[in-house]
Amino acid sequence: MADDVHVHSKPEGASLGASIAIFLLLVIILAVFGDLFTFIFGLIGLVITFAAFYTDHSADGH
Repeated sequence: MADDVHVHSKPEGASLGASIAIFLLLVIILAVFGDLFTFIFGLIGLVITFAAFYTDHSADGH
């Protein structure tokens, strides 16, 4: 019967707050050091990267 018990542990990796802080830090770095073209395409790349990371890990949690 002990084999039937499922233990739910906290997923490894950065928390949601840390992910948001890292995202905002990278956006600020893009805004300060990049020109408009770099900022726009860098922001698109960041959004796609973080969205893929979030959906990948949110599917694992369920």
